[in-house]
Amino acid sequence: MKRLPPFTALLATAMLLAGCALTPSVPPRAVYDLGPPPAPPAASTAAGPIAWRLADVTAAPAIAGEGIAYRLAFQQAQRLEVYRDSTWAAPPAALLTQRLREQAAAAAPCTPRAPGLITVHLDAFEQVFSSPAQSEVVLRVQATHWPADGSAATQQSWRLTRPAPSPDATGAVRGLAEAVDAWVPQWVVWAKGVGCR
Repeated sequence: MKRLPPFTALLATAMLLAGCALTPSVPPRAVYDLGPPPAPPAASTAAGPIAWRLADVTAAPAIAGEGIAYRLAFQQAQRLEVYRDSTWAAPPAALLTQRLREQAAAAAPCTPRAPGLITVHLDAFEQVFSSPAQSEVVLRVQATHWPADGSAATQQSWRLTRPAPSPDATGAVRGLAEAVDAWVPQWVVWAKGVGCR
C-alpha cells in the first residue's frame, strides 16, 4: 500500500475537519410531559374505596402519537401539524391516563355503588394559532360511565381553551398542562357523582 506524503496527509486531514465544522448541527429534541400533579386539597388526602374502574384514555387518531399538535387557523384551519423538534414523553392519552389515576387515588373516599367502568376519549389536544403571534390551546374530552348493573350510561363532555403562554412548543405544553390541571378536578367531581351514592 502506498503512503501519502506528509503534506498531502495533513491537507486531507484539514479538509476533513473543515467539512465537519461546516455540517449543520441538529438541535436536540425536547421531550415534555404534564409536569408534577397539583397537590390535592387537604380534605381529599384520605384513601378510600374506588367506586369505578378507569379504562385507559383513548384518543383521536390525529393525536394518538407523541407529536405536539398545532393548527394554523389563520392559514389552513383543516391541517393539523406537529412540532419537529419537540415531542411528548408518551402519547397524550397515556399522560392523561396517568394524571387521572393519580387524582382519583387522591380523591376523598365515598360509599361506592356497584363498580362501574369509566372511559375517557380525548378529541382535541392542540395549539391553535389565530395569527403567527397569537394562539390558544384546546382540550376537548368526553367521558362515559358504564354502570355495572347494565343501566343506561352517563356521558359528559368538556371543552377548555386558554391563551398559550408563547407561540411555540413550550407555550403549547405549558398551556395544555394548565388546561389538564384545570379539567381533572371537574372530572373527579363528575366521576364521584356517577360512581358514589
